[in-house]
Amino acid sequence: MSLLATVLVASLFAGCASSDACYEPEVSPGSLRSVYVVKRAWHTGVAIAIADWPDRDWPVLADFPDSRYLEFGWGDARFYQAEEETWWLALRAAFFSTASALHVIGFDHPTPDALRADEVIEVRLSEQGLRKLAASIEAEFKDVAPKSFGVPLRGVPEPNKFYHAKRRFFFPRMCNWWTAQRLHDGGCPIAAWSVVSPNRVIREAKGFAGN
Repeated sequence: MSLLATVLVASLFAGCASSDACYEPEVSPGSLRSVYVVKRAWHTGVAIAIADWPDRDWPVLADFPDSRYLEFGWGDARFYQAEEETWWLALRAAFFSTASALHVIGFDHPTPDALRADEVIEVRLSEQGLRKLAASIEAEFKDVAPKSFGVPLRGVPEPNKFYHAKRRFFFPRMCNWWTAQRLHDGGCPIAAWSVVSPNRVIREAKGFAGN
């Protein structure tokens, strides 16, 4: 599919949001686990309680010993860490990215104020869905034992750290696609391939949250 065709198709899907749940009807409500979709301007990420993380020995958890939740986002490494985001950096990231990074934020309360976010939407997953979501996040890290690099990002909560990522960043597979794909991996009925904008991610998350 050409770039123009991809954009047109994504635009057609932009107004459609699912009203389905991210788990099977027979799943016991008491076994459900919460994850959070976080929106800041044009960027989205997904957050999970550390207490719910399946692999208690995953090295990244040890980097945030005083946090109750971790938020994960993905993007072009240079653009993500820039002190000032410019159109040139955005174009370079979309079409000439040479490296990508995962950004992890530790925090204690899943609220917009605590996260300095525009919106935070709670989505419920089954235990199996949470395991798959966590595994899909771990698989995005370039190193088996991830080590942080660079300096913390300003304007978001601390602690926050960057890690090298495996996946190549390019338009239209950018940060909001990445968040949508993680939700899909967790069992949410979202067509991640059609997601470009953060508003689409939030609309879908609100649809899931209503179930």
